[in-house]
Amino acid sequence: MLVQFVAPSWILRHAFREVPSGAVSIALARHWGLLLFCIGALLIYAGFRPAVRKPAVLLASIEKAGFVACVLGTSLRHRPVVAMMAIADAVMVLIYGLYLSGL
Repeated sequence: MLVQFVAPSWILRHAFREVPSGAVSIALARHWGLLLFCIGALLIYAGFRPAVRKPAVLLASIEKAGFVACVLGTSLRHRPVVAMMAIADAVMVLIYGLYLSGL
């Protein structure tokens, strides 16, 4: 998602079929891209550091569950690419939950 930080308009146009309407939407898209990149990097780091593994997975689960709720709770759920992203994130939340519960 570092691409979204660098080229937010392109990602919004291709993934969400939306054209950013101003500086605020560009800034939020960049922030979201950076957030996803940082959480992914944290998960990779946590793979090598057991002490931070569970907190990192919990953080990623909360972020992904929030995205799923935002998509399914709005008209974005009718857009195939976005719905697919939300379903993938929901599966990841389930997998992370299984990991955190010790299964």
